[in-house]
Amino acid sequence: MKLAPTEFLDRILREKVFPNSLTPGDALAELSRLFVQKHCSRKEILVHAGEKWSRIYFIHKGLIRLFYTDLKGREFNKGFYQEGELVWPVAHYAREKESLFSIAAMEDTIFFFCGFDRFYGWLKAHGVWEKFALPYAEKLAGEKFLREYEFLINSAAERYQTFLKDNPQLAERIPAYHLASYLGITDVSLSRIKKNGGS
Repeated sequence: MKLAPTEFLDRILREKVFPNSLTPGDALAELSRLFVQKHCSRKEILVHAGEKWSRIYFIHKGLIRLFYTDLKGREFNKGFYQEGELVWPVAHYAREKESLFSIAAMEDTIFFFCGFDRFYGWLKAHGVWEKFALPYAEKLAGEKFLREYEFLINSAAERYQTFLKDNPQLAERIPAYHLASYLGITDVSLSRIKKNGGS
């Protein structure tokens, strides 16, 4: 039996987002009804740099990226998110100021979205905001720490090998030029690394 979108999201919230929550089941059903399902095509922009990032996204199917754009129009990838991941402005700065980066689909993507203020209000009302937000904040801080370390200490080839080890399936889905941008190198350099067996 195929689940309706809200029933599907209700189940996902229980299993993926709040697996150890003491929140009553009917409350999570209420939360799921705040989300709207949407399909977007490849390259469609969800958030433009300079806009307020005001939504939270749960990716059901597809892949999205966060990226900076310089004054010459060159793009630099900040991160990638795929199925089963929740994408939202974790840092307080990201919620209060205009976004420094854009968010776009890399594939045809199906996601559920909700206004962040409504989502935050629900979490606060049910006393679970801190329990929800802390793991994401810790994860974000850890990722930033490791990424800084890799760029300062590791070679491009080592960064590539680390990405392959940590994200084997994702590495197969991301076009080489996007992966190269994320690694801080050119696609020509990435091609050379691959030809040398990743070294």
